[in-house]
Amino acid sequence: MDIVSVGLIVNPIAGLGGPSGQKGSDAADIREIARRSGYSCTSPIRARRAVAQLSAQLERTGRRLRLFTGPGALGEDAARGLCTTTVLAGDAAGSPTTDVPANYGSTPDGDTPANGTSSAGDTRRLARLMAEAGVDLILFAGGDGTARDVLDAVGGSVPVLGIPAGVKIYSAVFALTPTAAGSLAAAWLAEGSRDVADRDVVDIDEELLRAGLASPALYGTLSVPVDPSRLQARKAATPASDANAVAALARAFVRGMDPRSTYILGPGGTTQAIGAELGLATTRLGVDVVRRDGLLAADADSHTLEAMLDAGFDGSPAVVVLTPLGGQGFVVGRGNQQVTARMLSRLPLQIVATDGKLASLAGRPLWVDSGNDDVDARLSGYAKVFTGAGTHTVYPVRRVLEETSGNTTTKEY
Repeated sequence: MDIVSVGLIVNPIAGLGGPSGQKGSDAADIREIARRSGYSCTSPIRARRAVAQLSAQLERTGRRLRLFTGPGALGEDAARGLCTTTVLAGDAAGSPTTDVPANYGSTPDGDTPANGTSSAGDTRRLARLMAEAGVDLILFAGGDGTARDVLDAVGGSVPVLGIPAGVKIYSAVFALTPTAAGSLAAAWLAEGSRDVADRDVVDIDEELLRAGLASPALYGTLSVPVDPSRLQARKAATPASDANAVAALARAFVRGMDPRSTYILGPGGTTQAIGAELGLATTRLGVDVVRRDGLLAADADSHTLEAMLDAGFDGSPAVVVLTPLGGQGFVVGRGNQQVTARMLSRLPLQIVATDGKLASLAGRPLWVDSGNDDVDARLSGYAKVFTGAGTHTVYPVRRVLEETSGNTTTKEY
């Protein structure tokens, strides 16, 4: 049986700042705040889904997976029992490291801080070791910050693929879902040609992001397996020419709001324009709860939102209002993790977008990735997208099905 070698890097705290409303997980104090508030990390789970799909699909093609990964939470735990695993615990020069903590995460300077939290240097170190080991592909679970660390370490010298697990997932190097990552990787590894393309790595300064002042900046490109059907596009900024359309949409939406209802406004310039039309100081990159006559909760985390859900929003009907990411089309699961699958299972979803934003998708569908397959299935199909005064566009909404019982296959709906 042929053996293929793949590297796996897991940032186990990636995505922690999403449900907690922190817009990212890079800063050490924000990670601690999220932990004290009871938020748990999902990136190891998402990495395991990708590896399970990869291993099972390779076996069906007569190949066996050999995985090179980091110790413990850096990848070893996520891959346990799924395939042959080689743990890389040395630095780039081969000397051993010890006591890699489970609360690994990225810090801007790349040094290990005194509080014991590992740094971005661990991602870079593992990526370099994997390149030296001659792996065919590096898989990494995280967000844009992790993508930048991989870029710093290996550039375009080794093909890589991102498993979406962070808060900021704006780069074009990520698969649509964890299982899509595993399926894409397996199909590519089984091909003779193994075509790759340079795809953009973008990121946002989280301090500016929390102030609502930043847009993604290009940091470079990584070499990524070619598969347009299972890769996400890069986030695109709303063009200035669309400003009038956004304002008109907001005016029309506010005119149609039921004064008895509660509206959960997700992140984005379009939803912030709705808040501005109401005369409210809503959060461009957070989640706000509003009514026609006021702001009920600003920049709410998932605990606050679910407590309001359990209280029945004081007896009023409620609706979640989300806008897709420009260029990508993600409505759920990218930058709005405060809106949980549980909320989406109990409340109606209203999607709002200008005609220009939908046109920028070039025929690609809207995507949902709540982390709950039943919820994603319910949201999939066709949705009436509010585009302006008296107008709706019926647009396809899709998800990538995660593992199915007894047979890990990927299907698009």
